[in-house]
This record gives sequence, C-alpha cells and structure tokens, in this order.
Amino acid sequence: MEIKKDPEIINRILNKAVEQILPSKDLLKEKLLSGDRLNIYQGFDPTAPTLHIGHMVTMRKLEDFRKLGHNVIFLIGDFTARRGDPSNKEEARVSARKVLTKDEITQNLKLYVKQASHIIDIENKENPVKIMYNSTWLEKLDFGDIIKLASEFTVQQLLKRNMYQKRLEEDKPIYLNEFMYPLMQGYDSVMMDIDVELGGNDQLFNMLAGREMVRNHLDKDKIVVTGKLLTTSGGDKMGKSEGNMIKLSDTANDIYGKVMSFTDDMIVDGFELLTNADFDEVNEIKKQIESGDNPMAFKKKLALRLTTELKGKKD
Repeated sequence: MEIKKDPEIINRILNKAVEQILPSKDLLKEKLLSGDRLNIYQGFDPTAPTLHIGHMVTMRKLEDFRKLGHNVIFLIGDFTARRGDPSNKEEARVSARKVLTKDEITQNLKLYVKQASHIIDIENKENPVKIMYNSTWLEKLDFGDIIKLASEFTVQQLLKRNMYQKRLEEDKPIYLNEFMYPLMQGYDSVMMDIDVELGGNDQLFNMLAGREMVRNHLDKDKIVVTGKLLTTSGGDKMGKSEGNMIKLSDTANDIYGKVMSFTDDMIVDGFELLTNADFDEVNEIKKQIESGDNPMAFKKKLALRLTTELKGKKD
C-alpha cells in the first residue's frame, strides 16, 4: 500500500491527546513524511475480560497510522499478562500466589479484538491490522536467553522507577519477576522490528526499556508515543486496576450514565481523548465553558457522542 502524507492525520498523530513523543516530535514527523512504511504497535495485556475507554486514546492513533498506510500491530500480551505489569503499583501484585493462569487469560482476551474493531478498522481490505500474541516468542526463551536479556539492564536503572522508590521507603516487597516485566515488553519491540510504540504515559518506563533493546539488537531508533490518561478530578487514573473504568463491554445506557458522572473538569479532556472531535471543536468547547456556558450541556453532548461512537446511533 502506498504511504499517505495526509497533513490533517499527521497533525492529529503528533498533537491530539499526546503526553510525550520521545526522542522528539520532529523525528516522528520526519519519518511520517519520509514515505517509508513504519511498524507501529501497542500491547494490551488481557488481565481483565474487557478493554476500557482508557485504551481508546492510543487505539485512535493506531487507526490514524493505519489510514496512512503503515503496518499496525495489535499485540495481545497473553504471556506478559501471566506476570502482571507493576507500573505505578504501590503494592506488589505479582507474587507467585497471584499469577493468572493460561485458561483465565484465554477467557479474558475473547472480546479484545471485537471491542477494538469499534475504533480500529482491523479487517479492512486495503491495510488490515495484524493481531499478534507475545507468547509466540516469549514462551520460547530458555533460562540462558533470559539471563542474557537481563544483562542489558542494571538494578540501578530499574530501581529509578518512582513506585519502587516508594516501596523501598515503606519497606514493602519488590518481587524479582516485577523487574522482568520491562524486559519482556522491550523484547516484544525487538521481535516485531518496531519503529513506533504507543501506550499510556504510565507505560513510559517499559516503553523506554524497549527503545534501549531495539537500539541494542536492531541498531535503530524506536520512537515512543505516550497518550494522555483520562483522570478524575482528584488526579486518579481511570482503569481496570482502579475499579472506576468505563468498560467497552458496558451497555449504551451504562456508558452514557458513567460519562454523566464525570466532574466538570473532565469534559474538555473527554472530548479530546475519547472522541473523534477535531482540535477546533475541542478548543471551542473549552472556550465556551470558560466563558460561563453551562457545563452540563457539554457533558450531555460528550456522553451521547461517546456512546454513539462506541455502540452505534441506534443504541
């Protein structure tokens, strides 16, 4: 497929709902304008039986990359889900007593592709999205392979994570298998020959580990794009681990009702992060709310729009 250089889509990729682009936004723009076909991916660990609206932020970017003609991979972390990502977890959750079984993971991932297809045109004929599973390569690693990969990082590097620093200060456990998670996620990038990885900003450490491993193994500069996280007015992330998520499996009534429970300061971010609203529309909504228009009217618009985009106009 011929690579497109649509300026509107490129602008959206570079700016809408973006937290960081590393090493730089200019480098990603340069690659998007080069005409080269890039390998883009995001990983989703099936630690719960449904995706949630937080996943939508970067999934919309996957769809934008697909529209430009790039090779998009929807990776299901069926192996990494057995270990559990410790990102931003102040309590260890991945001791040997808490590991998910293969059967539990197989059950959890059943809806993932179908749910993602509401946002990403996965099965389109022009440029279909690849569905991959990281058990394909991670299960094949033997103990010698794992030791070799581990030698690419130092304990000091891993201990720089804020969550580990906090646990050390509070004398809480850090399990060795938690140290292994960034290595596993990083190795995914190597095995898929990735040029760009997408994820939430809570994934930055793991994604940078992959950047280091791609440099070591493939001698190229992987780009990391982190999306903004939709947070509550108290600054808490909305997601499955926090128990306050809007699930993509929710009914239209439930999605509408949960959006209506958003605080007023979540409305503008909701339009930017969760819907197809363009920059002009988001800025106009922000302007009207700041000028004194009733936020409730915009919250209703957000609830209806998100519900329609996820469940269809009829529902």
